[in-house]
Amino acid sequence: MDSLIEVDETAQVRSITLNRPDRLNALNGAVLDHLADEIRRVTEETTAVRCLVIRGAGDRAFSAGADLEEIRGLDADQAHAFIRRGHRAMTAIEHSPVPVLAEVDGFALGGGFELMLACHVVIASDRSQFGLPEARIGCIPGFGGTQRLSRAVGKAAAFHLMLTGGRIDAHRAWEIGLLSVPPVPAAELRDEAEATAGQIASGSRTGLANLLEAARQGTSGPSLEHEAALAALSIASADGQEGITSFAERRKPVFTEE
Repeated sequence: MDSLIEVDETAQVRSITLNRPDRLNALNGAVLDHLADEIRRVTEETTAVRCLVIRGAGDRAFSAGADLEEIRGLDADQAHAFIRRGHRAMTAIEHSPVPVLAEVDGFALGGGFELMLACHVVIASDRSQFGLPEARIGCIPGFGGTQRLSRAVGKAAAFHLMLTGGRIDAHRAWEIGLLSVPPVPAAELRDEAEATAGQIASGSRTGLANLLEAARQGTSGPSLEHEAALAALSIASADGQEGITSFAERRKPVFTEE
């Protein structure tokens, strides 16, 4: 347990809660460091966890972005150091071999929106709002948003969001491809997120890691060859063979690889 983030684990799912509701779960340097460290612990120190869920405390925000109180007055070198802490956290999430699900309720703005973009699966309540307001204050997204947003929704929608600095609601977020499923009522969000996390966690940890690595490679020739190599390793693995056998035998698989 930490005052800035709370960690809870049930079966094969670990939940990380950003615990700054009085600051709309704003991301300061300490929170970013804790996030990166928690991803490292899950991927390096434990083999039981097969899905991570990130959520914000309270009912107002997933995260309203970088903590402006911390970055106000920074010079260029200090600002760069802060941004690098954000990069470390977002890259750790994006490259995690354990799938990461963002459970979004309320504001996902600025750095909070970029945190969501780094996750592999996004489930949001119908009262959520999304945006990158940096252009309106003379800044730009600094935690990878300029890169990840275009990949997620395409150039036209990405530039519109970034250049206007405006917000969109959850239904528009679903329309342009930011959400993994249509938005759900806030009262149903936790159940939907936990059900999805449980479904993900029922898979083989090795297979999930190989799938995520293959998906990160793109669709170039070398990338497809890399995908082929990972697919072959997955098929030949003990969990892969168990999955194939269990499907043929019409039973649930029993995965043993960690």
